[in-house]
Amino acid sequence: MKIKTLLLTSSILLIPMVSQANTLSVSRYVNTATNINIPKPGNRMKNVRKRYGKAKRVTRSKGRTTKKWPRITRWEYGKFTVYFERRIVLHTVIH
Repeated sequence: MKIKTLLLTSSILLIPMVSQANTLSVSRYVNTATNINIPKPGNRMKNVRKRYGKAKRVTRSKGRTTKKWPRITRWEYGKFTVYFERRIVLHTVIH
């Protein structure tokens, strides 16, 4: 039993270690994101509606809401989606 363990560990140590890394270029994504005028966090719903117009699709979270767990609303526009907590912009995602 000890001989098999010794052979197994010695054979593992003799295997050359191969490492590989992938590189992801994000520069074209950043350029796309900076060219689109999007709502910033902290803006109010009424200001977003004034500036960008009516959303193509509006989705509201379902279920009971509390002070700790407020309603999340999603407005989908052509190139981006805006997420609101109550009436304040939380985040904007570019498609």
